[in-house]
Amino acid sequence: MKIRFVHVGLVVAAALMVAIWMSAKMREAHVAKVLAEPVPVETAKADTPDAVKRQSQQAFQRMAREFLRNAPNMSPEIRMQHAQALAREVEVREQAGELSGDEAVLIRIGLIQAAVVDDNERVRQAQAVVDRYQKQVKENEARIAAKLQREVRQRQYKAREAEIVAEVLAMSTFPGGLSRDEYLRLRLREAHSAIYGP
Repeated sequence: MKIRFVHVGLVVAAALMVAIWMSAKMREAHVAKVLAEPVPVETAKADTPDAVKRQSQQAFQRMAREFLRNAPNMSPEIRMQHAQALAREVEVREQAGELSGDEAVLIRIGLIQAAVVDDNERVRQAQAVVDRYQKQVKENEARIAAKLQREVRQRQYKAREAEIVAEVLAMSTFPGGLSRDEYLRLRLREAHSAIYGP
């Protein structure tokens, strides 16, 4: 029997599915462990902003733990409603900076593991979460790289600007019958175009 590309593809797909399933199981265990950690007792005044924030976080953690504990006993519709409500809360907390991207991904995958019954759908949704997160990471990296590039160009221009000003101030005559200010503007425009582009 000859091994065909179809057979190789099936073996690769099966290995990928097993790897994704194992990864999801490990993440599920990690999320359950994180959510099972005891929440520190609130000792600050209940009306301070930090105390209110901490109490909100504790309430969220309690809701998530209760959901994960009770999910197997819920009907599929109720389980999905609770998971969607918690997913919305994760989104809000991530946007507010209360959850890191990694934490949000782990919780979302934990919710998927608890709420979605079909294995294929569970893997598909978990992969969609991971893909979305990877896209956000790439966008953030691109944004940071662009910002750093702008800062580098700004520093280059400021250094070149200081050199040009010193050169022009040391000159007593200027090419083309230009005044000192006109020549300085011309040189600075040239430097700006050279560094930032036209």
